[in-house]
Amino acid sequence: MGTQIKRCTIISGAPDNDIEFLKDNIDKNSYIICADSGYKNCIKSGFTPDLIIGDFDSSEKPDIDCEIITLEVEKAFTDSFHCVMEAVKRGYSEIQIFCAIGSRMDHTYSNILSLDYCQKHNVKCCIINRKNRISLIKDKGIINKDYDNFSLFAYLSDCKRVKIKGAYYTAGFYGKDSIDINQGDQFAQSNFVNEDFAEITLDSGTLLLIESND
Repeated sequence: MGTQIKRCTIISGAPDNDIEFLKDNIDKNSYIICADSGYKNCIKSGFTPDLIIGDFDSSEKPDIDCEIITLEVEKAFTDSFHCVMEAVKRGYSEIQIFCAIGSRMDHTYSNILSLDYCQKHNVKCCIINRKNRISLIKDKGIINKDYDNFSLFAYLSDCKRVKIKGAYYTAGFYGKDSIDINQGDQFAQSNFVNEDFAEITLDSGTLLLIESND
């Protein structure tokens, strides 16, 4: 009998007003955690949060019948990262984070770094909106045709012997069987799946996968 998958949805507080995307893509059977003002988009989308975590400096503390964890305004980590840590602590094995790509690049980058925390705790995690889905690949990953393009970057360490199958650009484009993607390299972007799916494998390191729509 396989390990049971426990899914958690985190709705952050970035000003992402694509309510229809949230309605269509949030797993209604998942445990929903909202970061501070993220509860507003959650409610607009027709979902009720199971847990809200925040310091409520960007919104009023909601009067909602659910669990609420109130944080200090002056703290080391963002509200969103507290949500990620709490989800991992409660044993969730898959996390989707919405409303986490916004106009504050520091907050967006901080949210991307949360993927590393999840990976270190063996939790599958992605950051998602209509235009982008951001996740990590370690050892092996499958890319479907959910988005138009995908790009690969070395994430926090160099990546060795990367093989790409089922995509337009493979290592064969460079006359090689595999490629190394090192920190700072930018040549493995704007690729696309041209078979049923693409398969990515690597011997060492972690790849940052960004799937995008134009």
